[in-house]
Amino acid sequence: MLACDHYPVKLQSAKAARVPHFAHPCYRRSVDPLYDRVLAYIADASADHFEPLALAVFRHQFEHSLPYQRFCLSRGASPERVADWQDIPAVPIVAFKRAALCCGPARRLFRSSGTTAGSETRSRHLLPEPRLYQTSALTGLRQGLFPDQPRMRMVSLIAPVAALPESSLAQMVAWGLAEFGAADSGYVADADGLDVEALIETLHGSEGDGRPLAILTTTGALIRVFDALIARRLTFRLPHGSRLMDTGGAKGAPRQLSRNGLLHAVWRTFAIPGYFCVNEYGMAELSSQYYDSPIADRVRGRHAQRRKLVPHWARVSVLDPISLAPQPPGMPGVLRHVDLANAGSALAVLSEDLGMVIGNGFELLGRVPGAEMRGCSLTAAAWSSDTPPSAVLPA
Repeated sequence: MLACDHYPVKLQSAKAARVPHFAHPCYRRSVDPLYDRVLAYIADASADHFEPLALAVFRHQFEHSLPYQRFCLSRGASPERVADWQDIPAVPIVAFKRAALCCGPARRLFRSSGTTAGSETRSRHLLPEPRLYQTSALTGLRQGLFPDQPRMRMVSLIAPVAALPESSLAQMVAWGLAEFGAADSGYVADADGLDVEALIETLHGSEGDGRPLAILTTTGALIRVFDALIARRLTFRLPHGSRLMDTGGAKGAPRQLSRNGLLHAVWRTFAIPGYFCVNEYGMAELSSQYYDSPIADRVRGRHAQRRKLVPHWARVSVLDPISLAPQPPGMPGVLRHVDLANAGSALAVLSEDLGMVIGNGFELLGRVPGAEMRGCSLTAAAWSSDTPPSAVLPA
């Protein structure tokens, strides 16, 4: 028996935890209204309030995710003791590699990007209610990339879901093409890589007919496109309103390029100005994304420093990487996310990324240096031998 002073809980054995109680009608009657409440709030900020909703989701995860319940109890946290969203225990990234963080039978599985170390080192994000991710992804795209355009021609340098079935990014792009793409939108990448000639044809088409084009790409693929077009001595003057979203950093890139360098290269290559370029920051462990602010600011007539905007259904805190105490304004620290769209998995996530608050958003500064991660490492140690990965996807 493990217990908090005010919340005695008898923990189930691992075998008992696999009993499919999620199929019981009482479970569905209790869970569906909570997920619907979160969905309504993501779609409309006036539909609810963040803190009571976050506390309701925390209770749900405490009661229905055995690995997370154990983690909370080891820290003396329970729904009776936590009255502030900032006190909800955050799981480190490593928890997604070592435990099945899911509050019901998973209907979708996403993994973090591949590594040569093997699949056991990749995070697994199990989703019992994919609508949460879909609604969050589409609302985020609308706010960050398409606040002024209901539909436009789009081209993706990210392969489709059929080629990347466990990629949350590929799924987000697929939903985005269906929701915001004109009829002639599509992909110029597949399982074999990027089709540069098809991309060139698309770029020439947009130049010729005057219709704006939205380019969705990873940063690494974009740098490869720059090099390919330089080799062909090609540049383009895309119509006004064209835009670009890049994501993922320089993973897989042939060379490094600073953010300012990348924005200059986008202007030289496509004639897309910096105020129509947004970098997306997302994680396989989260169901929400953060977009650079220029397009949203421009639509609102606001002039402000470029920053990552935080959607109304999420909160980002900057913590000291050693003590995990909140950092004062203007000081860098490790990013802690509270994402209501993660209602079916893990609401609060401690990243390994360094950032700093800027206005109503934040700036991403890179990875937390290993020598400065003592607090993060202590949190991660709680998962070193907790719950071994187990498959919860239905056969």
